[in-house]
Amino acid sequence: MATIEVSEKADWRLFEEVAQVLEQGLGGRWKEKLDGLDQRYWDLLVDEHTLTLHLEHYIGISIVVPDSADDTAQRVCALLKQPPCR
Repeated sequence: MATIEVSEKADWRLFEEVAQVLEQGLGGRWKEKLDGLDQRYWDLLVDEHTLTLHLEHYIGISIVVPDSADDTAQRVCALLKQPPCR
């Protein structure tokens, strides 16, 4: 699994903005959205891969991409205007 760090702050508004960018930019659909008091886990189905957008109060916002989805990880980095993913 590759983890793409989005922000060190757990900003709920930024989380939702990133969610919208991912959904529209990757053409995926949300499988599940789990929201707690200080955590959020949203699973986005893109083709046959599931990416997890994660927010945790003390850690920030990240995206977990399966190892088998390298091309999707690259697309995520491009959409979020981050350096190329490794």
